[in-house]
Amino acid sequence: MTEQTLVLIKPDGLSKSLTGNVLARLSETKLEIAAARIVQVSKELAEEHYALLKDKPFFTDLIKYIMG
Repeated sequence: MTEQTLVLIKPDGLSKSLTGNVLARLSETKLEIAAARIVQVSKELAEEHYALLKDKPFFTDLIKYIMG
């Protein structure tokens, strides 16, 4: 069975120009990057991704943050 991992570079990582560093560190692990894409996270996608945290007091701020 093949394992897969999802890697997200959050908005502050992009604004701090850390994308290259993240990709370099991933490369050092010898993991295969099967796909890569840049997306602007919609409110709907963020709410779906963090649905388990919906009742937490920080949920609204988390959604705003991840939307960048």
